Amino acid sequence: MHALGIETSCDETSCAIVKGRKVVANFTVSSLRYHKRYGGIVPEIATRNHLKFIDKVSLLAIRKAKIDFKDIKVIGATYKPGLLGALLVGVNFAKALSLALGKPFLGINHLHAHLFSPFLDNRIPFPFPFIGLVASGGHTEIFLVKDFTQIKLLGRTTDDACGEAFDKVARAFGLGYPGGVYIDKIYSPDFKESFSFRCGRKGFNFSFSGVKTAVIYKKSELEKEKKIDRGTKIKILSSFQESVVKTLVEGIEEAATKLGIRNIVCGGGVVANRRLRELLKDLEKQKKFKIFLPSLAYTTDNAAMVAGLAFYLYNKRGKVSNFNLEVEAN
Repeated sequence: MHALGIETSCDETSCAIVKGRKVVANFTVSSLRYHKRYGGIVPEIATRNHLKFIDKVSLLAIRKAKIDFKDIKVIGATYKPGLLGALLVGVNFAKALSLALGKPFLGINHLHAHLFSPFLDNRIPFPFPFIGLVASGGHTEIFLVKDFTQIKLLGRTTDDACGEAFDKVARAFGLGYPGGVYIDKIYSPDFKESFSFRCGRKGFNFSFSGVKTAVIYKKSELEKEKKIDRGTKIKILSSFQESVVKTLVEGIEEAATKLGIRNIVCGGGVVANRRLRELLKDLEKQKKFKIFLPSLAYTTDNAAMVAGLAFYLYNKRGKVSNFNLEVEAN
């Protein structure tokens, strides 16, 4: 059986079709180029682009999969969290498709879908229970996952998401958007401890607003003293990135250790960060955890993870949603 997934929580308009966990089609149109000039996502622009492309990516996915709409058994769409207008486009399109085809509709939690992403295009057994980390431009959360129907929030950022901190620091340094990509390219392990920056962490909760402010202030201070050049900027940004990714790793390590769980699953755009993936591999080797990461193609927002989770919840757990399901914004 095939599941169709729709993802429109932010700036990506995406539609995918999966069979089990095999991705047979995944098409995404991003409006990122329109947001770059503003240094962040403009909700109205994102929503207009979803309206323009949602039907087109759906048709492309059907053609790529070489099936007909009638062959779809369940239709899943992200209904939370995200931008209100953007979510409405995807969910209403999915509901209309479901009604027209007489197929069940299933609302999918975007964050839970990120935790499903490491299991796409493979047959790895689901490592329940596991500690889940979702790290992206809009979210930083730690979960306890006993099943994809039993997910408990353990901790989250109390202010900026880690990816948001990357974006704001990058903007202050005149880099592009999204900032994490540029800082990751600039990062040098030789300068990872050139400056002392610390992220906040209490229990399983994070705080990244303070480190963001400290980095921006340090740059301003050195500029006033005329002690900043390209090399100094690289040192500042490398130290900043090291602090952020180490804090993420420390958080999930503490959660796994305290709860006696050996499996860790990570998802979200920040999980594409090279240094973070390196530290996670080190953690797996040194502390004997089993860590599951998505392929780089599935770290960013995509409909394949939505379709995959919809397939699982419907086929394995018998879940469906009512048409009165409402979207839930951030």
